[in-house]
Amino acid sequence: MSDPSTTADAEPVRWTPLTRLAFRLVFCYCLLYVFCCGNVTLWKVIPFVGETLETWLAKPFWRPAQWLGQHLFHLQGVSAVLHQSGSGDKPLDWIAFGLMLIVAVAAALVWTVLDRNRTEYRTLLRWFSFVLRLAISYDMLAYGLSKVFPLQMTPPSLAVLNESVGNTSPMIMLWTLIGLSPVYEILCGAVEVCAGLLLPFRRTALLGALLAALSMGNVVLYNFCFDVPVKLYAVHLMLLTLVVLAPDLGPLFNFLLYRRTSSHGESMVPVTRLGRRIEAICIAALLILGAGVMAYQDGEVYAQQRANRLHPSAITGQWHIDSAEITVNGIGTPDPLLSGGGLPITDIFFEPTGHANLRATDRVLWRARTKYDETKHTLWLTWVGQGPADYNVSQTDPSHLVLASAGDEKNGYVLHLTRVPLPQHYPLLDRGFHLVNEWPFER
Repeated sequence: MSDPSTTADAEPVRWTPLTRLAFRLVFCYCLLYVFCCGNVTLWKVIPFVGETLETWLAKPFWRPAQWLGQHLFHLQGVSAVLHQSGSGDKPLDWIAFGLMLIVAVAAALVWTVLDRNRTEYRTLLRWFSFVLRLAISYDMLAYGLSKVFPLQMTPPSLAVLNESVGNTSPMIMLWTLIGLSPVYEILCGAVEVCAGLLLPFRRTALLGALLAALSMGNVVLYNFCFDVPVKLYAVHLMLLTLVVLAPDLGPLFNFLLYRRTSSHGESMVPVTRLGRRIEAICIAALLILGAGVMAYQDGEVYAQQRANRLHPSAITGQWHIDSAEITVNGIGTPDPLLSGGGLPITDIFFEPTGHANLRATDRVLWRARTKYDETKHTLWLTWVGQGPADYNVSQTDPSHLVLASAGDEKNGYVLHLTRVPLPQHYPLLDRGFHLVNEWPFER
């Protein structure tokens, strides 16, 4: 399909001043986001130092955002400091992206003044589109593979299965719905992976961008309709996809509505020997160091989770915390285990997958990571707001559990827990598929 700014046998048409200004602004903001957002960026493709680069390049925006949050917006408590929470829509995230937009506007204005005699940016548009396609491709592959190996939405946890529907959040309902059917999740992931594989190549870039736009449109709806706290990320990925599609939208609509065909758009890498080599190296790095490594890692995690579900540990289940105390010189003092929100934790769910969920007094669930060694009877446990801790595990009987922090017996943390009886079967998990139904199965 053709670029509307060019004709078949003539020199490129001069871009209007507004078009040039819009391109400069979009160029500056999109590249700032792609390289400095700090979340699933192309930097991770670089072995050993990729994650460090990703973190460093995000600091120039998130550090000032923290200062502005405290002094201009008067944020207080945990909202006023940088922290990991699993949410991409924190107040500081909004401030940081606002700063990014301000920097992009300033850069575009300076660029306009310094380069006011330039009439078009066709070559730069091609390279810009290529970088965006690589960035979108990496993100689509990352999230697609986490669904192809059903990890993003796992089967309903014990914590969710034993919570009344009215007490669950919209996000948990969505996660439960998708995780309940691994086949559906795998198919959704396959679409995202296909988009990620098609996007980097010139001949398939348009098809990949269309698939990515359809997939991300659905994800954006999930985020807004079920209050998933990744709205900024989903919207940005959708916008990046639309930017890639923009040069082809006119010819595409002409084809779909009027069946008018035209040559492919010009938002592609220049077809030169050097351009092809650069393109090939970048795509190879993306597919081998990016998709290849992610597929291997996700496959290992999924295999481990399957093994855990087939052979659950002895501590799998719900445990109510009877007492929690810190011991100093052999003297114990009550000291509740706190959630990331600062409230006492009442129950711990050790899930069949090997993960854990913590329930606080407000009944909010907090995801935790665990590593339980049944041979050594040790447990490693960490969650948002709580650094990792090692515990020695002991059971006086199957219904009682004691977690004592590893190290000095006279100085440490001790938890006494009692097992909560749970159902052996759940209709939600046992129902399965029925091609013939006499009555709707509703309960």
